[in-house]
Amino acid sequence: MTYTFNEAVSAKALADLREAVGWNRMVNEYVNPLLTSYYHIAVYETDLLIGYVDCVSNGVTDAYIQDLMIHPYYQRKGIGTNLMLKMIEYLKEKHIYMISVVFDEDLKSFYKKFGFYTMLCGQMETYCSK
Repeated sequence: MTYTFNEAVSAKALADLREAVGWNRMVNEYVNPLLTSYYHIAVYETDLLIGYVDCVSNGVTDAYIQDLMIHPYYQRKGIGTNLMLKMIEYLKEKHIYMISVVFDEDLKSFYKKFGFYTMLCGQMETYCSK
């Protein structure tokens, strides 16, 4: 496995990984030049993108970790944990004050082991992308 840090990842590879984990592809969003990332980490097995995590941030006070994805064939091998540890370490090195993540209830124990605690929040999807 090869980890890359903040290097370009193809929209097709991201869309394929999203589809593999059961999410919408969002390929049009990934090719939109307005889409930016503060920091992201990708994991490859040969040329196949098998893991990814992204972070958006204002670079000072807040960061939001999003899109942690591990290809189903590679799940439960510690890749997701490793990606989270690397992302949190990077954000702490940058002295980001608050790190947030949104997750489903069934993933609560996964995120709790990194120190995340549950807070009341709201989320709204404004459209459905294929």
